[in-house]
Amino acid sequence: MGLPRWNFSDKTERQIRIVILTIVGLIMAYEKCYGVSSTQYPAMYLCVFALIATYMTNKVQRRFFTYVMEYAQAFRIVAMLMTCAFFIIWLLTTYERFTLPATPSHLIYNL
Repeated sequence: MGLPRWNFSDKTERQIRIVILTIVGLIMAYEKCYGVSSTQYPAMYLCVFALIATYMTNKVQRRFFTYVMEYAQAFRIVAMLMTCAFFIIWLLTTYERFTLPATPSHLIYNL
């Protein structure tokens, strides 16, 4: 039985990898120039999980994880889910950053 397998061709996997890593690279470049800590952390985690998700291709799994293909595939699925989750978190934090009014830092509230 086992986990679902994606039998994409090497060309298709390469194109998917290029698109995902380009998007992640643009997000990291944006965060380097204009980011704040609330958006940089999700972007960093997005980068880590995107690297794992894109480089655990079928060819890598066959070559290095021959006897534990099920576990490598599960690891790849989890990395893809975490990549999607952190991309959504990054989108939400970036949206909130631009839509919510900034609290002036020079105000001190004495209660």
